[in-house]
Amino acid sequence: MQKHILALDLGKGSLGLALSRSGFLVTPLKEARFPAGHYEYAIAAIREILMIEKIELFVIGLPLFPSGDDCEMTPIVRNFVKRLNDAFPSIPVVYQDERNSTVEAAAMLHANGQKAKKQRAQIDSAAAMVILERYLKATGQNEEQFDDFE
Repeated sequence: MQKHILALDLGKGSLGLALSRSGFLVTPLKEARFPAGHYEYAIAAIREILMIEKIELFVIGLPLFPSGDDCEMTPIVRNFVKRLNDAFPSIPVVYQDERNSTVEAAAMLHANGQKAKKQRAQIDSAAAMVILERYLKATGQNEEQFDDFE
């Protein structure tokens, strides 16, 4: 079971980040903003996190159309993964379907009392949380471990 996982939600000029240290709980991190297309800033932001956190796995959201076909961002994300592999060769990268993650994240923030205007600064990291929670659920890592208690 992977425990120290960093989730990434890559945009054209932003990188949403979320972390799981336990394989169960997910924490949003401050998202990185950079000039559109300058993904070296995103790599630098990840490098800073790796100076503090011992990351065992990257989970990156794979953007797709609702049909499952590639969209405009799909090749950008795939190219970014190549950069991740070059920069951090010892940390594996897995893709997680991110369809509707931003919509789900916005609904989660709204349910927590955040108005749409205030969500902009956190929406990408909230989407990274959704991506990581989906990954943990898909791999069975966030299943409740309390079967012994009745």
